[in-house]
Amino acid sequence: MTNSTVPKSGTVDLRTGAQLYYEEQGSGPVLLLVHGMWASCRFFHKQFAGLSSGYRVIAPDLRGHGRSSMTPAGLTMPSLAIDLKAFIDHLGITSFVGVGWSMGAFILWEYFRLFGDQGFRGHVVVDQPPSDLKSSLIPDALLSVETFSGWQQRLMTDRNVFMAEVVPMMFAKPPAPEDARWMHDEMTRAPESIAAAIFTDSTFRDYSELMLGFPVPTLVCGGANSAQPKKGMELIVERVKDGVLEMFDGCAHCLFLEAPETFNRAVERFERRLAPR
Repeated sequence: MTNSTVPKSGTVDLRTGAQLYYEEQGSGPVLLLVHGMWASCRFFHKQFAGLSSGYRVIAPDLRGHGRSSMTPAGLTMPSLAIDLKAFIDHLGITSFVGVGWSMGAFILWEYFRLFGDQGFRGHVVVDQPPSDLKSSLIPDALLSVETFSGWQQRLMTDRNVFMAEVVPMMFAKPPAPEDARWMHDEMTRAPESIAAAIFTDSTFRDYSELMLGFPVPTLVCGGANSAQPKKGMELIVERVKDGVLEMFDGCAHCLFLEAPETFNRAVERFERRLAPR
């Protein structure tokens, strides 16, 4: 495939019953970008632009997100990982580095739990601890049960106002109004019931035990100004077999948008040290 300035897009009808929209650009080793909760592949536009000269950059919209199927079922982390496996198989991908932002890291950990590490060369975890729920291991995690309940209620009753507050929370400095608008639009494409179901399942997942001896080389990228606790990301590095933590000063949850050049170069350095393709 020839490189161009605009990613090509397509849809894939999966054997799991979902249709996934995706965008891709470039050629070479595969970087599989998996977005966070309520988001879409379009959050990675700076990675398409900055990494596709040396890589085949592919990003799907997960089921219940973006331009993919909005089904009433299949909205759990395992189901989304099964969709991802079917997507990978459909595209004939045999080797990839997974870049999981936020909930996207959960999907890639579920992928490993269900299918092992065959072809999974490396994992870039973007600002995501093994769980979002407070516990003895991560006492300063993002959510308590009370916080979860409040967010869930707002998601179901005044989502537009709630999401207008969530978007700036993801940045160290408020995004430009035009950027806040398109992100808000992307994050409100799903019906509230679907968004709430995904939020519920994600909140009560905990991958701390899975991290013990996790064999896939892992780069953890954290925003120094993020609401996500550094301790949770340190826990990943402590437990996996081969882990490195890089903190991004002046950045929050969307560090790949706030410092795209720094992030893209970190991904390149990580990919180059991995086992042969």
